[in-house]
Amino acid sequence: MRIISHPALWLAILFGQACKGPEAELPQHILEQPLEISALNEKGETLIVYKEGGSDGGTLQLEKQVDAESEHSLTYTYTIHAKADMDISLQKDWTLASTTFEEAEFLLPGFWYKRNLRSPEKAPSFKTADFWSFREDRLSAPLAVGYNPNNGQWVKLERRDSLLRDEKPESMQGNIKLLTDIGSLGIGKGSNQQTLLRGNFPFLESPSSYQSKLKLNPKWMAFYPLKKGEKLKVSWTVSFGKAERFSDMVKNTWETTYDHYKPSQVENTKTDIQIKEVLSNYFYESYAETKDLKGFAGLWFDTKTCENTGVLSVGFCGKTFANAYNLLEYGVQQNNSEHIALARKVLDSYYANGFTYTGLIRELVYGTNAEDVYTLRKQSEGLKNLLFLLDFDKRQGIQRATLEQQIKTLMHRLVELQDKTGGFPRKFDANFKVLDNSTGSTQSIITPMVMAARYFNEPEFMKAAVMAGSYAEKNIIEQSDYFSSTLDANCEDKEAAAIAAVSFYHLALAADDASRQKYVSLAKEAAYFGLSWYYLWDVPFPKESLLGRTNLKTRGWGNVSTENNHIDVWAFDFPHVLEWLARETDEPRFSEMAKVITSSIKDQMLPYEGHMVGVGKVGYMPEIIQHTVWDYGANGKGYLNAHMSVGWTVASIWEVLTPGRFGRFLERYP
Repeated sequence: MRIISHPALWLAILFGQACKGPEAELPQHILEQPLEISALNEKGETLIVYKEGGSDGGTLQLEKQVDAESEHSLTYTYTIHAKADMDISLQKDWTLASTTFEEAEFLLPGFWYKRNLRSPEKAPSFKTADFWSFREDRLSAPLAVGYNPNNGQWVKLERRDSLLRDEKPESMQGNIKLLTDIGSLGIGKGSNQQTLLRGNFPFLESPSSYQSKLKLNPKWMAFYPLKKGEKLKVSWTVSFGKAERFSDMVKNTWETTYDHYKPSQVENTKTDIQIKEVLSNYFYESYAETKDLKGFAGLWFDTKTCENTGVLSVGFCGKTFANAYNLLEYGVQQNNSEHIALARKVLDSYYANGFTYTGLIRELVYGTNAEDVYTLRKQSEGLKNLLFLLDFDKRQGIQRATLEQQIKTLMHRLVELQDKTGGFPRKFDANFKVLDNSTGSTQSIITPMVMAARYFNEPEFMKAAVMAGSYAEKNIIEQSDYFSSTLDANCEDKEAAAIAAVSFYHLALAADDASRQKYVSLAKEAAYFGLSWYYLWDVPFPKESLLGRTNLKTRGWGNVSTENNHIDVWAFDFPHVLEWLARETDEPRFSEMAKVITSSIKDQMLPYEGHMVGVGKVGYMPEIIQHTVWDYGANGKGYLNAHMSVGWTVASIWEVLTPGRFGRFLERYP
């Protein structure tokens, strides 16, 4: 121990034995910067009271310990002993000396990928600032990675303390005092154009705080209140290495972070059959009729009342065909004539009136909606479930020649939209005129094309699926550019990666031996990006908040996108793909995480008698779970948004609980 004495400050710096020897040293391209401790004065202004290596203050004692976790990893632990009452903030920087800001790419899992340049200017990205600092609960794991694509060097900064406490703040901007375990991680440009990684405790959100959809609020900085005689310990781990590609870095980061947290399955209160029984109430409560259609209202419910909106939607978000199929199949399995009759009523209506005069599936029907915009993703999801329904009816001895022809014709029309690269446009009008030529949703059409190729014995559909796969491989997988699969945001998102993994899984099951292994590898690569959005840790909530009272465990829940910073139950058949990948690649983490996801999302927020979790009706699985300081327009961290779309949430949980559908479909149509 070396003690430096000043009239007004005691500084004790402790070096453990792990610090002795070259294994405890950072490489030359990573420069450690001195810790800064700031405090609030009586006016609420920030003052720098101590900079590591200097002398000032008179109100604290500091201990520093550096431990070598491995030859490529160091943990920095600071312990502050308060000599007087004080409200303090810690800031620690590491500079990447051989990586300029202009060339650097970053990973903050579940929130920031590369430079976030797909995101709009009203969401965080380097379009509007060259440095950003974010609360750790925005991230699926509290870490930040800086990556140099030119030399493959990466540096990872992780918070390594237990994050168990977060209280409701008195203000959402400026300087505040707060008892919290949540810090922040910063990325961007430091001095001399070098790349900077920063840890703050408590959190600093700068230059803006992203607290509502497409709304950047002023800078927000928390200070931790310490009483005289109390101590505070904060730890960060810095790791470093090399990766050939950004995707390799993402894979390595996810695997090592998973191994650190080792998330366990969440204990469930209901069986899968009981969960389906609860969800079934949604079908009856949401039943609605328009002038020519019958279906399940799926969108824009008031969360507290869940009054029927009458909005019918195919594909994301209402999932009318998926839900009708689920109810029909379940009704037959349970010998429940009411389930069967309700499902048939909805399907007969759509078979008669659910297509436009040009053959498109009517995606969104309510009131005076013009129905003039159509999307590749909704058409694809509708077609997938229509093909499942055709197969189901065929097994029941029911022939639907007219519907078969409608589906076949529509799929040929969609093939005509495919460009020479294999990409498909995101949106088009009723006459198939392209309205949005962004091709980030291309992977969504692969599954129905594979199914249609088998069902109709139509090689053109398989050719289109293979071309779409080739597009996704070159433009999405190889570029690590997963974007635009959420319908209300065109940015980096979870669903683009997970749908890509699912699509290549389906291609692999349908492929010959020569192509199969390539598709397995592509599914695996996409799966790591999909997994990077799912939480490996449990975010703390204020005890008085809804999610605090519910005791929600966030491990296994996925962030939505860089624009929509909330968690939800989106999973569908992604856990089944992870189970398959575990077998194909001998990677048990995939299977383990699939079980964590499934166990966590299926009934923690399921509303049933005695457990309504802030939702107005039984079975209406909530959509927008606000786990961090962000909301879709109302209520903030620890609560649900005031409105929600439910059709897709019910369909997601149902599909999670019903594995093997696609494989059995292909077996029946070899």
